[in-house]
Amino acid sequence: MNNIDKLVLLVNLGSPKELNVPSIKKFLREFLSDKRVVGLPRFIWYPILYLFILPFRSKKLLSKYSKIWHESGLSPLDYYTRKQVQLLDELNSDESIKYDYAYSYGHSTISEKLDYLSKLYTFKELVILPLYPQYSSSTTAAVFDSVANFYSKQFYVPKINFINSFFDNDNYINLLANKVLERWQNNGISDRLIVSFHSLPERLIINGDTYKNECELTFKKLCEKLKLSSDNAILCYQSKFGKAKWITPSTESLIKECANNDLSISIICPGFISDCLETLEEVQVEYREVFESKSKATFDYIACLNDDKHLSDVLLSIIR
Repeated sequence: MNNIDKLVLLVNLGSPKELNVPSIKKFLREFLSDKRVVGLPRFIWYPILYLFILPFRSKKLLSKYSKIWHESGLSPLDYYTRKQVQLLDELNSDESIKYDYAYSYGHSTISEKLDYLSKLYTFKELVILPLYPQYSSSTTAAVFDSVANFYSKQFYVPKINFINSFFDNDNYINLLANKVLERWQNNGISDRLIVSFHSLPERLIINGDTYKNECELTFKKLCEKLKLSSDNAILCYQSKFGKAKWITPSTESLIKECANNDLSISIICPGFISDCLETLEEVQVEYREVFESKSKATFDYIACLNDDKHLSDVLLSIIR
C-alpha cells in the first residue's frame, strides 16, 4: 500500500455506463431512489418509480442518449470527467497528491471508488470536490451523504475537506466569460445571452437550499465580467421533472419568446461543468428545434467547460 498526503476526488452526478436499457435503468433507479432527489414518501414514490418510470422512461432515454453518446464509447459526462482528472494529473508534479473521480449514481460510485482507493493508498487528507458550481441539497448534499455513509463503516477517517460550491470563484467566472467572448468573436454577438441553470423544486428553496441565490450570483458576476445589462442577458432554469412547482423563469419559454421576436441567442449552462444529456440533448437538440421552428435567427449553444485546457487551473484554484 502506497502512502500519499492527499487524495482529491472530483465527483459528478453519473450516467449510464453503457448505451443500453439495462444500464440506463440501473442509473435511473439509483438516481431516483435517493431521498435528496425525490422527497416523496417511499410508499407513494416507489410504485410510481417501479411501475411507470423505470419501464417506460428507460426506453425513452435510450433514444435521447443515442443522439449525444460520445464517440469514445462513454457518455459525454463520463468522458469529460475522466479527461478533467487526466488534465490535473498532467499538471501534477507532486507524487504525494493523487487525483481521481467518482459518481453519485450508476458506476464508479463514491463508495466503490473510496473502497478501491483506500486499498491502494493510505492518505492523510481527502478533498471532495463536487463538480456542481452552485450548491444544492439534491446534488452536493447527496455527495456529502455518500462520503459520510462510507466512512461511518470505516475504522480510519482521514481529514476531509468538502468543497460545497464555487459559484463565485473568479477563475471559474473568467473562464465562462472567455468561452462566451471567444464564441462571439468567431460567430458574431447574439441579441441575447441565455444563461440556463438546472431548475429545482421551490420547496427546497423555501426549506433553506441556497441554490437559487448562488445561480443568481453566478449570473450577476458573469454579466459584470461581460459588461452585459438585463436587456442583453437572461437568467432561466431548465429540466423540470414531475408536477411540483419548480423555480422559474423557464428556459424553453424564454427561447420561444426570443424566437417569436426574431432575436438571435447564445445559450450557456454554467451549472454544468461537463456536457451531458441536459445540455447536449435538451438544449442543443430539443431547444434548437423549438427555436428554429419559429425563427430564422441564429441559435448558438456554447459548450460546457469540458476538457478546456484552462479548466485545470480553475479546479486547482478551487482545491487550493
